[in-house]
Amino acid sequence: MNRQNPLFRLLLKTAAAILFAVLIAMPAAGVFAASHPTVYNGVDYRRVYSYDYFVARYPGISEKYGGNDKQILKYFVTTGMKRQLRGIKSFSVKSYRYGNPDLRRKYVYDYKKYYMHYVKSGYKSKSRKATALGVTKMRSPVTTYKGKDYAKVYDYFYYTKHNPDVVEDVGDDDLKVLEHFARYGQREGRAGRAPAASPSCRYDDGSVKVTISSVKITGSGTKVTVKAKTTGKSGIRIGLFPQPSYVTGVKGKTPSVTGRTSSAITLTMPLNRNNSKSVLQDKFYIAAQSKSGSWRVCSNYMYIQNPEACATNTKAFPKPARGTKKGLKMLIGTDEYIRKAIDLKCSHVLVDFPIEIFLRGSGLNYRYEGKTYNFSSSILAYQTQLKKLKSAGIVATGVFYLSDRSMTQYMMPTAAAADRSGSTIFAINTKNSKRKTLEALFSCLADYFTRDGALLANWIYGNESNQYKVYNFCGNVTYSHFIKDYTEQFRLFNTAVKSRWKNARTYICFDHNWNLSFDLAGSYRGKAMLASINTYLKKHGAVHWDLALHPYPSPEQDARFWNRSRLVSFSGSSQQYTMLNIGYIAKYIKETYGKGVHIILPETGYSSVYQGTNMEAAQAAAIAYSYYIAEFDSRIDMIGIHREMNDRGEAAAGFSQGIFRYSFNDPKPAADVFKYMDTPSWKAHTQKYLRYINRASSWKSLVSRFSAGRFTQ
Repeated sequence: MNRQNPLFRLLLKTAAAILFAVLIAMPAAGVFAASHPTVYNGVDYRRVYSYDYFVARYPGISEKYGGNDKQILKYFVTTGMKRQLRGIKSFSVKSYRYGNPDLRRKYVYDYKKYYMHYVKSGYKSKSRKATALGVTKMRSPVTTYKGKDYAKVYDYFYYTKHNPDVVEDVGDDDLKVLEHFARYGQREGRAGRAPAASPSCRYDDGSVKVTISSVKITGSGTKVTVKAKTTGKSGIRIGLFPQPSYVTGVKGKTPSVTGRTSSAITLTMPLNRNNSKSVLQDKFYIAAQSKSGSWRVCSNYMYIQNPEACATNTKAFPKPARGTKKGLKMLIGTDEYIRKAIDLKCSHVLVDFPIEIFLRGSGLNYRYEGKTYNFSSSILAYQTQLKKLKSAGIVATGVFYLSDRSMTQYMMPTAAAADRSGSTIFAINTKNSKRKTLEALFSCLADYFTRDGALLANWIYGNESNQYKVYNFCGNVTYSHFIKDYTEQFRLFNTAVKSRWKNARTYICFDHNWNLSFDLAGSYRGKAMLASINTYLKKHGAVHWDLALHPYPSPEQDARFWNRSRLVSFSGSSQQYTMLNIGYIAKYIKETYGKGVHIILPETGYSSVYQGTNMEAAQAAAIAYSYYIAEFDSRIDMIGIHREMNDRGEAAAGFSQGIFRYSFNDPKPAADVFKYMDTPSWKAHTQKYLRYINRASSWKSLVSRFSAGRFTQ
């Protein structure tokens, strides 16, 4: 987490810690009363709500309120309806919305109003009541937009089926879908409805469909080969159109290469890497040419899936000289910090890189795709510091994000147009020509930070990106829109880095809210979001991703993660993960997404103060315990302790997470433990802290596969 903003830390983290502490302290739900209230503020919700059904369907909410039936009813009315939660077996708000077009026009996405309509009058109407359950297809989608009826050229079901990107942007709002067709779809050559069957009809994207299956760099890194298959008429002339991510359709464009439809299509064109015609970051369409000569898109779009195939830097991924997984998140701006990293016997160092420091200033000219960009010479200064770490045998990891809320030209337009006061990190711009500057910047950083033997090994895009309100603010957008935007950002970053260094590792980053059974404002569940990201990446050209997890304690301010909270379970479906159950999460990830996914824990922090009590001994114990868990779990590549010394803003919010207090001359017990816990003298420096961990007798009794033979330097 970016903990430089004290206001944010105070408002969000303290509130979250209090919430989780309350959850942990709550008694489990006991024996319930025979009947439960359904009346709230004078309104009887029994038509849409049953306590027994609701708590069975959402046990986490029951746990949150300790089974208090009044509080649970209040939650359903004030929050659950807005989130479309199912309150009773006999009523589905989705079914009611789909089945009543007049209400849909009136209420759109104000879901609570659908519930209220049914409660007050809908249940009395036979026709309305029939739509309370079982309607799975939207009835009578709107066809009139701004007074014009598009029924002859537009069908909602056809348009949504053949344009899933539109649904991802606007959801199933039939008015918004029609608006897209009326304002953009026609202009882009998108068919609004299935073409009429006629022997003499012209062939276009309605009579031939092409499915792109792969887009890969071939020819020793000099070409792009697109493979596809055809459904429909063979022999139709088709063209391959590479386009920037922010361009939709091919109107007015000329194909890069042409061919003919057949059961198996292969089209190859130059990659043109490093010149003005480069297609490295483009998406690829195939369009069919009509008899009039115009081109219309007839395929899905896909990006290059293997950008590493054109990288000229093929150096191996670096290994730390000391051979352990021990890391520290810290500054590296001065030699004092470099010396301290060496003195602490770090194998890994983790560094935040807010990209605004490189976008501001000047001094470094960088040529990218035929254009010269001017970036800050601080890139050269950081390159020097990274070289010093490499010379000391320390592997470096970087975390890249945009945190300057004034740099609106480089953030997603939806974020730039929204209230950004509660956000600290912003989604980067992939929606217009400013994207090219960001492509150039990440390519520049990859060039300078991977020279001389890969100075920066791990590249993390963003910080705890499931925290959509604070840490990857994209504006007030839907979940599907957010996923689409995030994957485009990650793809830009991944392609820029791996096209420079073949063996770079690029990471998606999540906080420890993995699968919460209740809604946490401003946060998506990491497990579900990862699945969505993976699905979307595969759909538009699968690229390899790795995963950076932040296993903070639960509650976050209490270093004693071994005191398991109710939010932590020993399975891949745990609501939160901490170091206590991180092995189960790692196992789930490897089994679900493949053994090739690298998992690192770049930010694991423990406060030396909890609720005003000095917890320095517990902090030291937690650091040793966490490190040993990671070191002896083959599924985890590295652990980074957050941080080298206290940050005053964090401390004011209750997080004194440094292993030093406010200078390197003022160490906590954690500093001594950190320095020696992976050395031959590990026992003398860590053994005394075992008693803080449930009176454990040895590290071997706590950590599976623990072996002191690992520590030889």
